[in-house]
Amino acid sequence: MKKAFTLIELLVVIAIIAILAAILFPVFAKAKAAAKKTSDLNNLKQIGTATMMYLQDYDDTLYGHRWNCNYSGGGGATDVCKEYLEADGVTLKPEARGFDADSSKRYYWMYMLYPYTKNFGIFKDPAATNTTFTGGDKATVAFNFSGVAVGSNYGGQNSYGHNDAYLSPGQPFGGGTAAAINYGQISRVASTIMVVDATYYGAGPDILNNTGFTDVSKLNGNELAYMTTNGGQYPYYWGNIGGGTWVQDRNNGSGSIPGAGTLLPAAYAKKLADQGMALHGGQINAQFSDGHAKSYAYQKIVGDICLWTTDADGAHPACGG
Repeated sequence: MKKAFTLIELLVVIAIIAILAAILFPVFAKAKAAAKKTSDLNNLKQIGTATMMYLQDYDDTLYGHRWNCNYSGGGGATDVCKEYLEADGVTLKPEARGFDADSSKRYYWMYMLYPYTKNFGIFKDPAATNTTFTGGDKATVAFNFSGVAVGSNYGGQNSYGHNDAYLSPGQPFGGGTAAAINYGQISRVASTIMVVDATYYGAGPDILNNTGFTDVSKLNGNELAYMTTNGGQYPYYWGNIGGGTWVQDRNNGSGSIPGAGTLLPAAYAKKLADQGMALHGGQINAQFSDGHAKSYAYQKIVGDICLWTTDADGAHPACGG
């Protein structure tokens, strides 16, 4: 005659299962996070390959972070970009149907690379939770720390940011039009970031040491003047790196850009840094100007000017040749 489980035996089995679950679930979670980080790194490698193909077609001239669409000869963004329109010249293509009116008049770097990737999915970090951009979906509205919407589906952003200040200066040609940078102008192609994990389509280093992570010994003192000439927002683009959600705002939602050289409030800067480090467990993936991709600690990505500058703001001897 078979003997049934006693209550004690059943409880022991349940306890063993609970212990095993407690041990294994964190392992599974770590494995899943590692897989997402690897997939993200692969995305960036593909973006790097697409960039090398783009360079071959455009005489070693890099794409800008965006071009303004204006077919009457001006510098501003006045017309819906032809690249976003179907053959009828009126209907927006699926990848642009979530854009607001401003975005549809600006041709962003992800879309410039699409002819070489044929896949909008590579512009979506699988670990990012604040993005829906996969081509056909609109970019997520940016929210401030109080949960107030302060962005408006701008730029296909929210997974990867371009090195705007150095590889696509914004103001020299007026109207916010990006300058065309030749590949030969990059002093250290193997160690200069082109695209990095970010929550906006542009990113940059922390030259003001808002985070406390900046290696000030590598600064030459010209970075602030250079960046603010290109655009007053650039010194704060470190806040977009990783999972950071800087929204051109030191007052939590007004949309204003801090004055040149102004430090963000300490609590705000810490929250941005904490957000930034949370995306891939403190590691940030970056695609460099020679096409390869690599992972670095958040602190180094944010605080090392040598990973960003082309020396357009003057020589940086500490960065090597």
